Amino acid sequence: MARDEMTSESDLDWTLLLDKPVDPADLPTTQRIASKIYAAKFAEPGKTNIFGTMTFSHSLVHDIGGPDDTNANTTRRILLLLESYAPAGREAYDRVRRHILHRYVEDDYGLSFGSGQKVVPRFLLNDLSRYWRSVTVDFVQKQRADAGGKWALRNAKLRMSRKLIFAAGLLVCFECHLDPDAESARLDLRDPRGGTARLIQYLEQRFSVPPLEILARSVRRHARPETARLLFDNYDAFLSLMDNHEQRAVLKSLEPGQARTSEVFVQVREISHGFQEGLTRLFFRDNPEIYSLTEFYGVF
Repeated sequence: MARDEMTSESDLDWTLLLDKPVDPADLPTTQRIASKIYAAKFAEPGKTNIFGTMTFSHSLVHDIGGPDDTNANTTRRILLLLESYAPAGREAYDRVRRHILHRYVEDDYGLSFGSGQKVVPRFLLNDLSRYWRSVTVDFVQKQRADAGGKWALRNAKLRMSRKLIFAAGLLVCFECHLDPDAESARLDLRDPRGGTARLIQYLEQRFSVPPLEILARSVRRHARPETARLLFDNYDAFLSLMDNHEQRAVLKSLEPGQARTSEVFVQVREISHGFQEGLTRLFFRDNPEIYSLTEFYGVF
């Protein structure tokens, strides 16, 4: 729903975002929300308790890094930016996202006190990279914990929708340096009297659209038509497969040892290879500026 990619087979991860003093009534409220969502026949969130419960703004904003920034807290924070939708309580939702972006920008001294040659929010980019690597490692942990259950379905999502989130986040960071619409923000950072307000506002605007739209905007500016076809034709094929009950059922029950002989999983692998080739062209081949930023910020 948050990515504008919902299919007939999608589950619904949700949380009650609280940006206020503690109230004993919050738990009954959460329980009422849960009962309505499950009565509407949506599947329950996973076993990790990251979703389907309450989320408090204090941890999202103040625990970026350090021992209190758990996998669950990092996941909620990154997905709040890149994969979330607020059906109600928009004021609190916008405020918490703004405070998180304020932390990423204000605590990144390189933006305000660096050379100013490249305006890329590295604190934010590093947290996005950390989230992506955590997802890839947790995939193997879940595979072991569930004895291979839903391995193929998780693998398909890791290759496509999870990778899309990371790619979109990187592009937002890079567009801070490349996008003509961010020029006023860049000028403010170079001016001792300027400040970071415009950059935070720019990031808010960029994160206000789904990951596919973030990708599309950058592709239009920086990539070749063939790259666009590789990315969006293969992602469309992935969504069609996820919306097919029979194919999705195969992925849910497929064991790792059956992957090479499964027509459905072979199709997933071919789709993901095409999507990866599109990302490789976008980040490394089509545009020298994007390549330079990927080379400089993507690894070290």
